[in-house]
Amino acid sequence: MFRIAIVGTGKIVGTHIRAISNLPDVEIAALCDINEDVVKPLAEENGVPYFLNYKDIPGNVECDAVLINLPHFLHCESTVFFLENGINVLLEKPMANSVEECDKMIAAQNKSGKKLAIAHIMRFYTPIRQVKEFIDSGELGKLVMISDMRNEDYYNASRPRWFLTKKLSGGGVTMNFGAHFFDKMFYLIGEYPTEVHANCTNLKPEFDVESNAQIFAKFPGGTSATFMVGGHQSIAQQCYYIFTGGAIRTDGMEISVMKKGEGEWTELESTYDDKNFAREIDAFVKYVSGEESDIPTAEYGREVIAAIEKVFEGLR
Repeated sequence: MFRIAIVGTGKIVGTHIRAISNLPDVEIAALCDINEDVVKPLAEENGVPYFLNYKDIPGNVECDAVLINLPHFLHCESTVFFLENGINVLLEKPMANSVEECDKMIAAQNKSGKKLAIAHIMRFYTPIRQVKEFIDSGELGKLVMISDMRNEDYYNASRPRWFLTKKLSGGGVTMNFGAHFFDKMFYLIGEYPTEVHANCTNLKPEFDVESNAQIFAKFPGGTSATFMVGGHQSIAQQCYYIFTGGAIRTDGMEISVMKKGEGEWTELESTYDDKNFAREIDAFVKYVSGEESDIPTAEYGREVIAAIEKVFEGLR
């Protein structure tokens, strides 16, 4: 049995717990959060011990790994702590607030001999895997361009305020949603960009994180990708993949294809499901166990942060 302690019981913890419950050979070892009013009943509900300080986990509970779901500014510190204490880490994205922090985490991983993986979830969504199959098969020809758009009310009352402070979050919509964009592009295209250009602005002066960005990335094989991300109004996400022999359109859940010479979109059978996080954790367990796995590595996570830092160079 592979035992995972979850550190941080914020909004996504319910998804993590359900994902682990869907894996027969994985179980929760403990829960940890500074808010006892939240973590205690959750621990009781799942029949596991709880801690208020993650530094109390080593030596007090047997676990093969920790799943860290803390605010971004704590990613580096907590990851290094667990690696130095001989515990594998699955870390929620983004990896850290800077490339410099990523390098410290990779050094700790290499010194400890333990594994650090980053929970970039995009590749575990079935529709994204469908797009990947079209790209790899060549059925629609060569992938030429990608246009991705995401816009939502980033400043809604339910968002924890640390997200809106650069020192704590590392950035706004680019750090949070841009991390998904770069992860998706790296996975689908299979390359890291040679160029990243962006216009990045903050139209919410009461906060010190960017509120919108328009990003252009060029890849070695000639494919290019654009991403428009805003935090002002919630509208449907949409992404287009343009091939030499057709196109794909998806909102992340449904997917349609138009082949060359056709004038209409053909909707594919919807294959979206809620098992993406279970697939991610299963891939992490295989990675730690030395089996073949496509879980994003720490080195991969660093490349995402490096691309985001290039976006911030265009901040106005």
